[in-house]
Amino acid sequence: MLIQSKRRRAALVMLVVLVAMLAAPSATSLPVGISGVKDSGCNCHGATPDAAVTPTISGLPPTYNYSESYELTVSFSGGPSDPSNINQGGFHLWVSDGGLSVTDATAQLFNPNEAGHTEAGNDQNSWTVTWTAPATDRNVEFVLHVNSVNGNADGAGGGSSGDNWNRVSTKITGPIEVLEQADPFLVLSVLIVVCAVLLGITLTFVFYSRDPDSFDWDSFAPWIAGWMTSTDHKRIGTLYFVQGLFFLGVGGIMAMFIRIQLSVPGNDFLTQEQYNQFFTLHGTTMIFLAAMPMINGFANWIVPLQIGAADLALPRINAMSFWLQPFSAILIFTGIFSGGGADTGWTGYAPYVVSQTAHAGTTMWAAGQLMLVASSTLTGINFLTTIAVMRAEGMGWMKMPLFTWSILIANVMLFLSIPAFGVGLIQVYLDRVIGTAFYDIAAGGDPLLWSHLFWYFGHPEVYVVVVPAFGIISEVVATSARRSVFGYRSMVYAMAGIGIVAFIVYGHHMFTSGMSPTLRFVTMLTTMLVAVPTGIKVFNWLMTMHGGSLVYRTHTLWALGFLVTFTLGGISGMFFPSVAMDTHLHESYFVVAHFHYVLVGGTVFGFFAGIYYWFPKATGRMMSEKLGVLHFLTAFVSYNALFWPMHRLGVWGMTRRHHTYFITTDEALGSLPMEAAGWNMFITVAAFAFFFSNFILVANMVVTYIRGEPAPADPWGGWSFEWMTSSPPPTPSFDPHNLPRLEDANEHIANEPGVLGRWFSRLMVPDEETEEVVH
Repeated sequence: MLIQSKRRRAALVMLVVLVAMLAAPSATSLPVGISGVKDSGCNCHGATPDAAVTPTISGLPPTYNYSESYELTVSFSGGPSDPSNINQGGFHLWVSDGGLSVTDATAQLFNPNEAGHTEAGNDQNSWTVTWTAPATDRNVEFVLHVNSVNGNADGAGGGSSGDNWNRVSTKITGPIEVLEQADPFLVLSVLIVVCAVLLGITLTFVFYSRDPDSFDWDSFAPWIAGWMTSTDHKRIGTLYFVQGLFFLGVGGIMAMFIRIQLSVPGNDFLTQEQYNQFFTLHGTTMIFLAAMPMINGFANWIVPLQIGAADLALPRINAMSFWLQPFSAILIFTGIFSGGGADTGWTGYAPYVVSQTAHAGTTMWAAGQLMLVASSTLTGINFLTTIAVMRAEGMGWMKMPLFTWSILIANVMLFLSIPAFGVGLIQVYLDRVIGTAFYDIAAGGDPLLWSHLFWYFGHPEVYVVVVPAFGIISEVVATSARRSVFGYRSMVYAMAGIGIVAFIVYGHHMFTSGMSPTLRFVTMLTTMLVAVPTGIKVFNWLMTMHGGSLVYRTHTLWALGFLVTFTLGGISGMFFPSVAMDTHLHESYFVVAHFHYVLVGGTVFGFFAGIYYWFPKATGRMMSEKLGVLHFLTAFVSYNALFWPMHRLGVWGMTRRHHTYFITTDEALGSLPMEAAGWNMFITVAAFAFFFSNFILVANMVVTYIRGEPAPADPWGGWSFEWMTSSPPPTPSFDPHNLPRLEDANEHIANEPGVLGRWFSRLMVPDEETEEVVH
């Protein structure tokens, strides 16, 4: 009985405690402020904000000055507070950037960006704090919470009952407005959707343009099957062009995102991870999925026509080479669909490329690159075989057109360099997939091995994409000047010399890697040596124009633009062989400027010249010269406005591959000068102008294809075999049983009056008086 009585008393006590807990307020207000209110709110004064209370922040400027201090007054009105109460209310202020400080005992700091009231400040509805602005451009957010209390005491119905609270947030910017951070999935979705729409428009137009009035699925199936299974060099060349132009647009969109991010200091439009993915895939896309396919497009279309071959030596291998490309692109872009694309830079430096920190998409990036290596290898085999054994009768090595020579030399360079890249990619893939240790320092690997393998391929690769542009410019300049190219043999030897020297200069990319002083000196000399064959070509082009009668067409303008921009890019490249200058400019925007002057001003301008030059031959339609001139003028001006100022940024010390940068007047912080912000905005505007200027080319091609004037077989007065066929050429391009034969007409007219003293190429036909005899 005694035990049962004790149990009853214990149960009764617990019941009383439970009732007291239920009757007590859920939260008790304190006479002092607390931290951590920004996200949770003043929940000790009620469950939700109440509009009866109006918080106010006074003293904020529309835009702040760097490091300047501002006195802020935080206050509220409304609510149950009464001047007769001992307690009227409190506040909590949070700021995203800069620092807070207090001026009296009514306020306190919880940390540099968070302040609240003290017990002494609990009897008022207005407080004063000081905010010191950041030293850089930021979007600064202020979040103020206030509470208005009725002053009742703790107890039944007391404490926080009847209290109200509310919040207000506001933002101010620095001298330069900073764009808001973009949603990662929105940015990636916009990129993917825009690219898909462009591709869909292209495919729809191509199909409907055949016969808009007779669309049916029965005709669509054989049409699409014909393109997907074709082994005709012209059709495969067209597929390469479609892919190259498509990914040129994809890479351009990525570049626009990069330029938006860098348009203002301290920008958070892209996150750091997004930015790393974009500049990685921008470089990979432009080099391997845009430039290389466009080279293959020109080579597929023109080389068999120029050497008098019916097709390439290995047509099925040619088709396989192309169809490896889109599947490679899918692998390379796999990670970006989930926000985890490769983030290693297009150079993929070890050990980061094999680390767990790198995104999972890096594995697929390496796999896609391996497929591109296979595609390029098969393409090289095809062109080397074709040029070696399928030239027309009478066409010796020194009678080949210079464009064909450029494709031959580029493929020899690729054949010698790409195995090193392939081996490096296999090692990266194995390190990431099965845990080998080729590049893992802790396990005995050597990260510098990747640098050697990559740059042994990477520097010749630059010439692989530029040398075909040399060939295009040689054809365009000679035809536009209405004479044979000056110094044909020296042009061939110069291209071959570039191909040789390219393999012994890659060390200048590694001057800062701990290279021995002796090897640095040798590499410096060999790098300077590459200017010699390049200079020979430039002066030969100038002499060709000087000795001819230049006809200004759109392709001529692009060739002249190439000479200007590529020469400037070559001159800026001569700073890097100097070890001292290279050490200062390494990884700066001076490198970005040089690289793009060579690859865009060289390769892309050369491609534009080739498109305007050979488009009539490929389609049988003449492009609009007015639109072509407009395209050249807008693109040339905006291109130079885009990349030339980058030299200055590089000299100032702006580093590449950085997510953002800062402007400050404090030189001790090593930041950029104030002018850099203006130049970056100028560069971004020019980038968008250059990007959209190229839609003029797209419009010109579309309009020409629909209703362009018919093109004759030789609209420009060209002198090589491709101009001997109809426009567009038949399939096969030449009758396999009656292939053309090249003979030298100069041998028959050497003694005729009026022709002595005139120098003619053994390949080209200058005019109607002296021709290569084609049978």
